[in-house]
Amino acid sequence: MMLFASLYLERAPMHWAQLPAAFGEWLQNAGAAAAVAIALVCISSFAQRSAKDYNFIHIAGRTVAFWTYLLYGFFASVACYAVIVLAWIGRWMGVPGVDALLPRLNATMPSTIGDLILTIAGAIALTVALTPVLMDIVSRLSFGRIWALALLSWKEAIRGRVIWVFGAMALIFLFAHWFVPYKAEDQLRNYVRVVFWSMTPLFLVLAALLGAFSIPNDVKNNSIHTVVTKPVEPFEIVLGRFLGFGSLLTVGLFVVSSLSLLYVVRGVTDEAAQESFTARIPIYGKLHFVGTKAAQKGDSVGREWSYRSYITGPSHNTSDKFRQFAVWDFAAFPEDLANRIEEVLFEFSFDIFRLSKGDAKEEGRGIRVTFAFVDPRVFRSPDANFQSIELRELVKKMEEERSKEFEPIRARFEKAKQGRSKEEVGELTAQRRADEEKVREKYRNLYRIHQETGIEVIDYHTQQVLVPPSAFKAFLIDHDKRVTQGENALPMLRVFVSVDKTQQSQMLGVAQADFYMVPHVMPFWQNFLKGTIGMWCTHMLVLAIALAMSTYFSSVISFIATIFLYLCGMSLDYMREIAEGRLDGGGPAESAIRITKGLPVAARFDEATPMNTVIKTLDQLFSWWIGRIISMFPDVGRHDLHLYVANGFDIGWIDVLLVDNLLPLGGYLLPWAVLAYYLMKMRETANPT
Repeated sequence: MMLFASLYLERAPMHWAQLPAAFGEWLQNAGAAAAVAIALVCISSFAQRSAKDYNFIHIAGRTVAFWTYLLYGFFASVACYAVIVLAWIGRWMGVPGVDALLPRLNATMPSTIGDLILTIAGAIALTVALTPVLMDIVSRLSFGRIWALALLSWKEAIRGRVIWVFGAMALIFLFAHWFVPYKAEDQLRNYVRVVFWSMTPLFLVLAALLGAFSIPNDVKNNSIHTVVTKPVEPFEIVLGRFLGFGSLLTVGLFVVSSLSLLYVVRGVTDEAAQESFTARIPIYGKLHFVGTKAAQKGDSVGREWSYRSYITGPSHNTSDKFRQFAVWDFAAFPEDLANRIEEVLFEFSFDIFRLSKGDAKEEGRGIRVTFAFVDPRVFRSPDANFQSIELRELVKKMEEERSKEFEPIRARFEKAKQGRSKEEVGELTAQRRADEEKVREKYRNLYRIHQETGIEVIDYHTQQVLVPPSAFKAFLIDHDKRVTQGENALPMLRVFVSVDKTQQSQMLGVAQADFYMVPHVMPFWQNFLKGTIGMWCTHMLVLAIALAMSTYFSSVISFIATIFLYLCGMSLDYMREIAEGRLDGGGPAESAIRITKGLPVAARFDEATPMNTVIKTLDQLFSWWIGRIISMFPDVGRHDLHLYVANGFDIGWIDVLLVDNLLPLGGYLLPWAVLAYYLMKMRETANPT
């Protein structure tokens, strides 16, 4: 979910450090699927009366030894899986020491030797399955024939008037604003949502129809037999169809997206432009608290959605000795910020929880807060609670010393402006401000503190605070000597946020993504088009699944199965909660017992009885099974990037598009491509029935 211009995602994008673990999990899942497929093929081959009648791999005489090695590899993979199965049986029988040979139950647990065995088994099985495919790609497949089939697919789709489906977007452009009410600041955000939510089902259904009905219709109309009698490999038909339909969808998506961009950016209000008509490249800090019961969490106000935690501000009737702070630690920031001329932008979108309406002057207004930007090396204590007290002492001392230097500057100004003209007074005023800024910069470098007081916070608005670049020069002093020892590393910047005194105490709600540095911004139009790349990934995913299904099933079954997999992919978050055992009330077995006995969710269920032990074991096995099954479903949620666009946050080329979208897409579609290869090999396309 997104609120204002703060970025809150249900799942953080995958980054480079997570790739090795993700690749290992992919080897386990894809390899297990390959092992099952190979086993089924072997069983099917032995069940035939003559192996020659069911030879789907062309083996030259000189490569028989090579295939023998692959067979040995498959047996090695089976042996690895047998070790896992025996370890499960041993654990069930109470054999000590076998737990180390079992894979972890879910991704939140540490890796075991069983995970390594499972990864090796999957890698071997996947190698055995991929080798024939790679050999055919190198020696038998022709890009020229694939391209010819792609052009044929393109012409058939256009001849079938599929392209007219794109015209349905005109209805959105013409009439969507009739049904989309918005506040001024939400105008652009709502337009983006309407456009993305309209294009997604339109292109998804089109991709599923093209993929599911193409090959079955060719078989039904006997047109495929004209193709396969030529020197064309069966897998080239699948690749040609995918390339042709995929290019058609890509062109259509680009055209519709460009028109949608013109629809979105027309008549953008000033409030909407501030909220969303940009592409921020934010740097987030790590949030913790001072003065609250827990350092990692602020106070609760009893709201059902506990995304934000709250700090309480002092009133004129309460002691000012102990105060609550929300503290953001920035581990690093671009060093070129110190060389800028313009001020560095920080944005925030906090929430206000009012304990009282306040007096007549405060009613209808926001609350005032103070931002203190500090180099944490200036503190004597590493504890943030003591630092908050020391910060107030340092700020008070800095302001006293700075005021003493301001006095002669202001005295000279008052004396010099006597008898001067208005223009001359303006020049003297500018000179006075420049001299005062030099003094401020001097003390920023000395104390390494920059404070902005009296910043008004208004509900439901994105606001900003500007920090002079000279402050970052102070933060970068002796940067090379900074202590960096794991978790004890000092952040480059620590920001203390506190509520100023009011007539009556008020509370400020904050979350980690509510406050961030904006060192750079990108144009909105570029970000909008990058958002459609995530949509394109979803369309290619659906098209590939539908094509793979259609190599074996009929068109209607392929279409229904593709839509079913897509809908399951939309429920992956819930399935992950089951797999990781995070559901309230336990797994299905425990939930059934709770329903039977009438036990509420909050009731304890950890008594060490034989029945409870069996129930928990069954739930663990179910969670492990769900954890493996969910790898069959596409993670379509990761390709929905409209939240970035709607709220004005840049979609990174590397971290979001490449690592979190394109690489997972390729990893998911590779097993489907291998499956389509073997199904087309096994299908008797040259013998019509």
